[in-house]
Amino acid sequence: MRRHGWALLFHGCLIDQLRKFHNAIQRAQRSDPTGFASHANIKLFHALSRLILEVIPQDPSLDEYRQGSTLGPRYRHWRRARIGRRFRLFFRYDARAKVIVYAWVNDRSALRSSGSGTDPYTVFARMLARGNPPDDWASVMTASRQDWRAEK
Repeated sequence: MRRHGWALLFHGCLIDQLRKFHNAIQRAQRSDPTGFASHANIKLFHALSRLILEVIPQDPSLDEYRQGSTLGPRYRHWRRARIGRRFRLFFRYDARAKVIVYAWVNDRSALRSSGSGTDPYTVFARMLARGNPPDDWASVMTASRQDWRAEK
């Protein structure tokens, strides 16, 4: 999939999260067929889709996507986009190859628990340390898919 001249790739960690959102939307639609459009998961999914397909591909190098050392100095090359106050979408890009790899977005369950280690940055840093998603560019590209919708 290409948007604004960028090839968009989707890692399995993000695809899994998108499936969870999709399932939550289907549950909301079944439970409230007339009012489901105002459900929080639907609004979140629309905001996430717009961010992935339109906003970030316009310029993934924007300073607002830099996360500094929040993930630690080892992972400074990862970017994050904010969705409201609670959600973070993590991605990498290569300007020469014109490729963006979307890796993960936190879900509500990562934020329900209280205590340390439940914020999206800590969760994602642990995922990177375990190698899923992989941190190095070649591996994350190989592990990613071109079109998450084809995986349904």
